[in-house]
Amino acid sequence: MQIAIQRLSGSQMGDPRELVTLKHLVKKLVAVGVAALILPAVLITRAYSSDHADTPNIAANPGQDITDVFMFPSPTNANNVVLVMNVHPLIGPGEGTSTYFDPNVLYQFKIDNTGDAVEDLVIQAKFTGTGATQKVAISGPIRPSTTGNSNKIEHAFGTTGVYNTTFSPTAGMTVFAGPREDPFFFDLDQFFTIFPDRATPITGTPVANPNQPQSTTFRSLATAQDFLSVHQFNVLSIVVELPKASLLK
Repeated sequence: MQIAIQRLSGSQMGDPRELVTLKHLVKKLVAVGVAALILPAVLITRAYSSDHADTPNIAANPGQDITDVFMFPSPTNANNVVLVMNVHPLIGPGEGTSTYFDPNVLYQFKIDNTGDAVEDLVIQAKFTGTGATQKVAISGPIRPSTTGNSNKIEHAFGTTGVYNTTFSPTAGMTVFAGPREDPFFFDLDQFFTIFPDRATPITGTPVANPNQPQSTTFRSLATAQDFLSVHQFNVLSIVVELPKASLLK
């Protein structure tokens, strides 16, 4: 899976925990990205883990920060697939409905259905305005006008949606864009036990023996404590449900 990150100039569906491998769905590669036109793209050939505010630049631009990507069969329609892109991590409790998508960012699912690592189709989500009435326009799946690091906003469907509301931009497709609980599980306390030197830059508090691990393994699920759920952190989710066949055209 490729993740492309660039910046532009000028009802919940399914369960992300039901993640399955892509070969069980359309047997092809899906690339996902946040695209824009004035910064060079960052391309990661393979992405296996979650990402939350990993660099100062990303932390300062949370609307560009992809935390997780999920793809799984629709739980209500065997012919459909659900794509999920989560962005803007570490939204605190009570802040979800007052945190919005970055209108200067073009969010994209890029689909390679020929196996050559070049997108054949793209699904784009473009947001307008901020606030509770923020609008989202959806394009695709459509053959992109350009590929790779070069991105162009494609013609969108006439039916637009509103932040935190499910809508159907075209027949057979359902879209939701809004806040959701962060589904990622991370035992941050144990992480700092394994890597003591990582704590101080985040907490600002010096630790004894920062270069001496106090443990070498993470705790079991029975004893681990999820930092994200304990503190009730949320993300912004773009959820698209559509027929699997539409990704193979």
